[in-house]
Amino acid sequence: MDWLRDDDDPVRRSTLALHRYASAAQPDEVFLDDMQARIDAARRARRESPATANLQRNGNAKALRALLLGYTGPGNTGADLRTIETIAQLQRLFAPRELALTLFALGSCFDHPLLAATPKFVPSLPYLPDALDAAIRDADVVINVEGSTYTSKFSDTLAGVLIGGVALAHAHGRPAIAYGVDSGAMTDALTRFVKRNAAHGGYVIGRNDAACAQLEALGVATMRGCDTAWTYRAPPLPLHSVNSRAGGERIAALCPNNPFWWPVRADAARARALDAGGETSPHRYGLLHFQSWDAKRAQSYDAYLERYAAIAVGLRQRGYTPVLVGMEQLDRAACADVAARVSFAIERVVRGEHPLDTVAATVAHAECVVTTRYHAAVLAMSHGVPVFGLSMDTRIDRLLDEAGCTEWRAPCDARDAVQRCLGCIDMLDQAPLRAALVDRLCDYARNERARFDEMGTWLVATVLGYASAEVVSPLR
Repeated sequence: MDWLRDDDDPVRRSTLALHRYASAAQPDEVFLDDMQARIDAARRARRESPATANLQRNGNAKALRALLLGYTGPGNTGADLRTIETIAQLQRLFAPRELALTLFALGSCFDHPLLAATPKFVPSLPYLPDALDAAIRDADVVINVEGSTYTSKFSDTLAGVLIGGVALAHAHGRPAIAYGVDSGAMTDALTRFVKRNAAHGGYVIGRNDAACAQLEALGVATMRGCDTAWTYRAPPLPLHSVNSRAGGERIAALCPNNPFWWPVRADAARARALDAGGETSPHRYGLLHFQSWDAKRAQSYDAYLERYAAIAVGLRQRGYTPVLVGMEQLDRAACADVAARVSFAIERVVRGEHPLDTVAATVAHAECVVTTRYHAAVLAMSHGVPVFGLSMDTRIDRLLDEAGCTEWRAPCDARDAVQRCLGCIDMLDQAPLRAALVDRLCDYARNERARFDEMGTWLVATVLGYASAEVVSPLR
């Protein structure tokens, strides 16, 4: 890509790269290629002119500058909980040294004080790979705080930011860490990208054994850690909440989404056509990306909604009060669609309409939880609440399997999912079985919190020891 070096004006060069990306037939693949070009350029520059690591140059600086890559801003409760708990841990463990945190953001929903108070990444160049490159050069450490990292489930472009950002930081000589991440199915393009950067992609801490095994098979050295949201403790629900209002009612939190409109894919031609005609699309996601949708996906989604509605009806017949919880702003439609399929009024607690703490507390203080959202399962388990997973991919499966609760899950498109879910919840009426299950969940959550503490100790030792090239022992 000689054109990257032919133009001395960085803004013009970045603008040309942006236009090339936006006009490409396969923009997601172009984005990965462009991230790789900048990673390779940073590696070449370090080989040709070895420079002192950024931490050494700023060793006497008052503040430690940390760039946090992730998925904050769209109002995704799980992503935000991960970020909140990581920030709190960093502030606690690096004290009294001042931290200058910068948060990579993809939206404007910051309804938690810690997120609201953290400065946001402001691109200095028009094309994101170039803007990230500039931001990383000004950072002392780069940490990917998003869980769904090594997967094409949601977006190859997002995966390119998370994986590529850590690899780019490593190429620039910064401590670069993927902090408690997961893996899943990947496209050929993303798999090639991962393999190409496997040996020089920074430190990767997987949040479960299965993720570590999958990444090791691709050549990515990993350490076993955990998800970073386990330490979040939900506040009491406000007096006006459904749980408080209902008094002694047993609340069942149902957390649906739309499992069938992922991944989002860049389609610049479609975006230009819509813009030229002054038209909109309900499946447009940002400037260039669109959710996946067709008749088959619509049919699968309709069947999924019927399952959730049947579960809500079954729970109500069993004396529970079902409450629909939208863990992300995008889940508002799924909650409304389920509500439209039941014959009774059903409370909805949706992120964006309600703040993060209220959404999380509704799950954490429920009697039981049924969820397609991974972090609703984490919230439930960490607060000793029985949870049944209607899984859309491997994440909830891995979580419940590790906790010894394999029977408490079913694929979201399984024909017998309703019967399996209600059968498990029926067991909760037997006090000894419920107590044993809760003990199992609490033991697992306690172990995960201990892992998170170990991760924090390792992170501090790694970052502070980086300048002096000290060898840091891996996590257990």
